[in-house]
Amino acid sequence: MLRRTFIATLTAPALAAYAQQPVIRSQSRLVMVPVTVVDVSGSYVPDIAADDFLLLDDGTPRQVRVDTPDTGVAPISLIVAVQQAALSAAVLAKVRKVGAMIQPLITGDRGEAALIAFDEDLHVVLDFTSDPAAISDAFARLTTGSPAPSGRMLDAVQLAAKMFADRRKDSRRVLLIISESRDRGSKTKFEGALQLAQQEGIVVYAATYSAYATAFTARSKDLPPPDYEGDILTGIVEASRNAKKKAAQELALETGGAHFSFLKQSGLDRIITETGADLHSQYILSFTPPNDAAPGPHRIEVRVKGSDKYRIRARRAYWLAAE
Repeated sequence: MLRRTFIATLTAPALAAYAQQPVIRSQSRLVMVPVTVVDVSGSYVPDIAADDFLLLDDGTPRQVRVDTPDTGVAPISLIVAVQQAALSAAVLAKVRKVGAMIQPLITGDRGEAALIAFDEDLHVVLDFTSDPAAISDAFARLTTGSPAPSGRMLDAVQLAAKMFADRRKDSRRVLLIISESRDRGSKTKFEGALQLAQQEGIVVYAATYSAYATAFTARSKDLPPPDYEGDILTGIVEASRNAKKKAAQELALETGGAHFSFLKQSGLDRIITETGADLHSQYILSFTPPNDAAPGPHRIEVRVKGSDKYRIRARRAYWLAAE
């Protein structure tokens, strides 16, 4: 039975307890690889036969099973992670309006969604549910958080991995990050966040924005509060000086997702629509590594035989846990 608990915000002890729950991993060695294939015009390519895919595991071809939207694919488990610090106030006004789009366009009737907000702290706003009304209500109730320019994106990825760990193993795990492109203040390093995403088979989609530019498209009531610690321009300069890596984009690239940027409400609406279209056009490849495969990271490459015109997005690695 799905949990449908609405959590406005977790207390620090409760959140710590959630994060410290042991990660229970299945002993199944089946590796799932969602694959997006587009042509030179950017259109999705349908009807690719299973025999036309070539999957290389550390350079070695593997026999794969291929599921498509026509033959039936695994349901989607989605976590949306939203930056909620005061510098993102103008964006939060836009994010509150897209909750009703999540179930019909992304998760579908068989899927589920959860919502995380992050600033100086992490907040599980909504645990996993299939109830579209609960999802829409959780988005509408997002509030502006810390006045300090903050955004623990990589720590939010770590929390998402913990939440995904006890979901059904045949689900497609999708993390949609709506934030600045760079992390602000996480304890988790990029490499650690990427490893967790690879271990849990998470595909990352990133919807990023410039807090400074977005503010110019906002109504005055959606701007940061008067007690905001430092103006937006100061925050942008600070971010570019102290956080060079565009973590959101790189997570999307490494996990086979996609990166989008937006400025206005129409841009964010388009991202939700295109993310759903992307997910529901995927081929789902799966294979079983050999029994003697070593624990740790393994590189993946996916090709379509006989064509060098297609652009292919798929996760670049998977991790095998030590038994």
